[in-house]
Amino acid sequence: MSGYQSEALTLRTYPYAESHKIAVFLTRSFGKVRGVAYGAQKAKGRFSGALEPLTHVRLTFSRKENQELASLRNCEILQVFPAYHLSLEVNLHFSYFAELLVEFSREEEESELLFRLSLAVLEATQKISIDRVARYFELWLLKLDGVLPSLEAKLPSTLAEKVYAMMKIPAAELDTVPLSGEENRRLETLSGQLIEYHLEKRLKTKKMLKELL
Repeated sequence: MSGYQSEALTLRTYPYAESHKIAVFLTRSFGKVRGVAYGAQKAKGRFSGALEPLTHVRLTFSRKENQELASLRNCEILQVFPAYHLSLEVNLHFSYFAELLVEFSREEEESELLFRLSLAVLEATQKISIDRVARYFELWLLKLDGVLPSLEAKLPSTLAEKVYAMMKIPAAELDTVPLSGEENRRLETLSGQLIEYHLEKRLKTKKMLKELL
C-alpha cells in the first residue's frame, strides 16, 4: 500500500457506517481524491474541523493499486475560510464553489493550476464582491477545461473587453475593473449556460442560489 501527501481542499463529505465519513478532496498533486476518514463522525476525532468544506489542509493518505477509495491518515489544517462568519450569500456561494470543483476536477491528474486558482478565489472573497469572484471563478474553470468560447461572439464588445481584462489580473484585484449590475447579470447568464452545457446538467447549488437570493 503506497502512501501519499499533498495540499488539498476539502470539497464534500458523506456519512459512512456508524462512525466514519467518505471525504472528497481537490489535491494539488493528485487531482480529485476520495477516501475514508475512519472515526471522523466522532466529535473529537483526529479529523475534527479538517473536513469542513473548502478547508485548506495537508492531506496524508494511502491507497492500494486499483483501489477506488483511499484510506485517509491525517488532515493538518493549513487555512480556514470562515464563510459561516459571513452572509448567507457568501455561504451559498462557497457551497457552489465546492460543487463546481467536484465537477471540474479529475482523479489521478495533477491539478496545480486549478488548485492555485481555487485558493486565490477563496482568499479574494474576504474583500471582493462575491458576485464578481464567482464570475471570475466560473470563467477560469471553463478556460482551464478548454471550453471557454470566444467572448466577442457571446457578449457586447465593451463587456467582452472588460472580461478579458478581469481574467488577466489576480482575483484579489477584481474591483479594479468596473462592471455594472446589468453587465454582471449578463455575464452570470452566459457562464451559467456554458457550465450547464459543458457538464450536461444543472448544479444543485446553483439552483439554490437562484431560489434563495
